[in-house]
Amino acid sequence: MLTLLIGIIVVVGACYLGFVFYQRRTIKMATDVYENKRDLNKIPLDDEFALAKKLNLTGESQKKYDQLYNKYQHYKNQLLPSIDEGIAEVKDDGKGINFIKTRNDWQNANQAIEDANSELKEIQAGLAQLYDLNKQHYLALEELEKKYKRLREELLNKNESFGTSIDHLEKTLADIEGTFDEFTQLTKSGDPNSAEEVLSDLNASTSKLESYMERIPKLNSMLTKEFNDQLQEIQTGYHELKTKHYNFPKDNFPQTIERVRTQIKTSLKQLENLDVDVVAKSVDDIADSIDHLYDALDLELKARPHVEKNTKVIGEYIAHVRKQNSDLALRLESLNKSYVLNHQEIENNHQYDQQIAIIEKQYAKQTQAIKTSQAVFSVIYQEQQKMMKDLGQIEALQKQLFQSTIQLPGKEKQARSSLAKFDLEMRNKKRRIDNHNLPGLSDDYQDAFAAVVREINHLNDAMSQPQIDMDDISKQVIIIRSDMDTLDDKTNKLIDDATLAEQTIQYANRFVSSSPEIASASKQAQLYFDQKYDYQKSLDTISKALEKQSSGMFTKIRDDYFAAKKRVGSTKKRDDH
Repeated sequence: MLTLLIGIIVVVGACYLGFVFYQRRTIKMATDVYENKRDLNKIPLDDEFALAKKLNLTGESQKKYDQLYNKYQHYKNQLLPSIDEGIAEVKDDGKGINFIKTRNDWQNANQAIEDANSELKEIQAGLAQLYDLNKQHYLALEELEKKYKRLREELLNKNESFGTSIDHLEKTLADIEGTFDEFTQLTKSGDPNSAEEVLSDLNASTSKLESYMERIPKLNSMLTKEFNDQLQEIQTGYHELKTKHYNFPKDNFPQTIERVRTQIKTSLKQLENLDVDVVAKSVDDIADSIDHLYDALDLELKARPHVEKNTKVIGEYIAHVRKQNSDLALRLESLNKSYVLNHQEIENNHQYDQQIAIIEKQYAKQTQAIKTSQAVFSVIYQEQQKMMKDLGQIEALQKQLFQSTIQLPGKEKQARSSLAKFDLEMRNKKRRIDNHNLPGLSDDYQDAFAAVVREINHLNDAMSQPQIDMDDISKQVIIIRSDMDTLDDKTNKLIDDATLAEQTIQYANRFVSSSPEIASASKQAQLYFDQKYDYQKSLDTISKALEKQSSGMFTKIRDDYFAAKKRVGSTKKRDDH
C-alpha cells in the first residue's frame, strides 16, 4: 500500500514538472513571435510615403502610389492587429494543456509575420522604383538636352556634308525634340511610369538619328564626289585607250558608266529620304561596278606588253616546231624503208603537223587583229599562254619520237652482234661435246639444242628481211639469251655427269672381282652410259654402290674433279686476257 502511494506521488510530481516545463516553453514561443513582430516596425514606411507624396505624382504613377498606399493601410489596419491577436492566443493557450492547439496557433502567428514581411518588402520595392524612375528621368533630361544641343550644332556646322538629307535630318530632330518635350512634361509633372514608355521610344529615335548623322556624310561624299570623279577618270582613260587601238571584250563601257550614274542619282534621292540602309547596299554595288571597270582597263594595259613580246617569240617557236616536224617526217620516211614502225610514229608525226597548223592559223588571226587595230590584248594573251603550252608539249613529244627512232640502227647493230655470238656459242657447245667423245646424246638434250638452233635461224631470217621489225627482234634476242643460258646449264651438267660417271666406273672396276654388288652396279652403269646415254642415271648407279663399298670415296672423286675443272677455268681466263 505504501509502495502504491509513493508511485502515485511520483507520477503526480512528474506531471506537474512537465506542465511547468510546457508553460515556460509556451511563454518563450510567444516571446519569440513578439520579437519577430517587432522587426516589422523597424521599416519607416510612413516617412517614405510622406516623401513620395511630395513628388507630385500624377497619371499612372499616382495610381501606382495609391495601390502601394492601400496595401500599406491593409498591412497596418488588418495584418498587424491579426498578428497581435495570434500572439495573445499563443500566450493564453500556454496556460492550458492543449498542446496541439498551442502549436498550431504559434505556426499561424509566424506565418502571418512572414506574409506581412513579404508585403512590406513589396511596398518598399514599389516606392523605391518610383524614386529611381523619377531620379533616372531627371538624369535623362540633362543628358538628352546636351545631346540634342550637340546634334543641332552638328547639323548647323556640317550641313554641307549631309547634302540634300539635311532637311529630313532637321525635321527628324525636331520631331524627336517634340517627343522630348512630352517626356519633360511627364517627368516634371510626376508621372515617371508614363515617362518611362516615352523615354524608350525617345532613346531608339535618338540612336537612329545619331547613326544616320554618322553614316550619311561618307555616303553623301561617295555619291556626290568620289564616284563621279572615278567615273570621269574611267571615261577619260577609256577614250584614251581607244585612240591607242585598245579594244575590250564585250565592250559596254559607255552603257555601264551611264547605268552607274543613274544608280548614283537614285541613291542620292533615297539618301535625301533617309533610306540609309538601302543606300549603303547600293553604294557597295556601285563601288563593285567601278572596280570592275578599273580592272577591265588595267587588264588590257597589262596584257599589251606581254602580247607584243610573245608575238615574236611564238612566231619563232612555231617555225622551229614546224621545221623539227618536217625533219622528223623525212627521217621517219627513211627509217620506214628499213624498219617496221610499230608505234604509230608516222601517224603521230602527222597529228603533230595538224596541231601545228591549227596554232599557225590562230597565230595568223592574232597578228592580223593586231595589224588592223582590232586586237583584244587580254584575250590574245590568254590564247598565247595556251599556245606556248601546246607548242611545248608538241616539242616534247617530237623529242620522244626522235629518241625512239634514233635508237633503231643501234638496236639493229646490237641484235646482229648477239646473233653472231649465239652462233659462235652454239658451235663452241657442239665442239665441247664432240671433244668428250661421248657415245651419244639423250633425246631431251638434243631437243633443247635443236630448239635453240631453230630460234637462231628464225632470228637470222627476221634480220635478213628488207624491212625489219626491231620490236620482234629484241624479243627474240631476249628469249634466245634465256634459252641459251638454260642450254649452257644442261651442257655443263651433261659433261660433268658423263666425266664423273667414267671416272667412277674406272675406279670401281678394281672392286669388281671382290664385290658382286660393285660388279652388278658397274655393269648397269655402263649400260646407261653406252646404250641409253643417260649419264646422270649411270653416275647415280655407280656412285651409290661405291659409297656402300667405301664410304666417302665418291665424294673425294667428285671434289677432285670440280677442283681440277676450276683450275683449268682460271688458267683459260688468264690466257684469254
